[in-house]
Amino acid sequence: MKWLALLSLVLAGLALPLGCSTETSNKNTNWLMACASDTDCGAASCVCGICTVTCAAPGDACAANSSVCAASFAATTQCSGQPNSGICLAPCAQESDCEGSRTCVAGACVSRWHESCPAHPSALACSGFDVSAQPGWTPSLDSGAELSVVSAPRLAGSGALLARTTSENARSRFSQEFPKLGSGQLYLRAWLYSAPGSLLNNVHSLVVGDANTADYGSKFVYAGGKLHVAAAGAALAGSTDAPLGQWYCLRLELGIGDQGSVRAYLNDTLFVDATGVDTLPAAGVHNVTAGIDFAGQAEPAEVFLDELVLDTSPVACWD
Repeated sequence: MKWLALLSLVLAGLALPLGCSTETSNKNTNWLMACASDTDCGAASCVCGICTVTCAAPGDACAANSSVCAASFAATTQCSGQPNSGICLAPCAQESDCEGSRTCVAGACVSRWHESCPAHPSALACSGFDVSAQPGWTPSLDSGAELSVVSAPRLAGSGALLARTTSENARSRFSQEFPKLGSGQLYLRAWLYSAPGSLLNNVHSLVVGDANTADYGSKFVYAGGKLHVAAAGAALAGSTDAPLGQWYCLRLELGIGDQGSVRAYLNDTLFVDATGVDTLPAAGVHNVTAGIDFAGQAEPAEVFLDELVLDTSPVACWD
């Protein structure tokens, strides 16, 4: 009788479908999981710390695993700035679509990465906004407004800056002073986020120059859902849609002078390119603000910021 029981076990084993061994099954579940090498990923590869495969366009390689072929910006973000034309990543329309260790960037869930400030020891201003008391930063907060550090949403580190206003002509911001400049080149980089459904009809965010005067310098302005740039009180030609529900990178290349220059990028796509514009306030360029410098709307406005760097040397989205 023992040999009959043994034969039954053997036949049952042969009836199992191929590829369903415990080892293979565990490897298959590692898709889009963190990895150190290809051996952690089964049939996939370890690409930029995640089990996935490279891709050139939407197709079976990604779709078969409920993924999307992430465009260049999202793929490069996953790879911490190393150029990558495309990899399969989990899709997202907003931050809540991504699990806790990842964040939504350019339609894909990417891993969080290192903080920026250690790589910029000589920056004029730098903060990951991980603590409420920002060393060197001065708060300006009107009645009813909020300025705080929150743990979610965040891009890197342990926190991000939340700026919220509830009335017209209100502000909620931090400002950082630095030695006055009358010429030269500045490079600003910050990551921003606004929740789905946010109203940003007349909201001024990042400012470089002399924020408390009429000829403040240069700033990012949200109007009618579009993102614009203004210099010395005048709007510059060019705008782009402001993504909602996802983190996005803003960069500003600023040539200081009464015949200065402004180049602005969202997720490394140029949307303002202006020359011969006044970027020099009467008191010089001597501060940067982060948050909501001015809300011209009576309705509540809310912006999150993370990983801000202002430097005299070029700064990339992932530095």
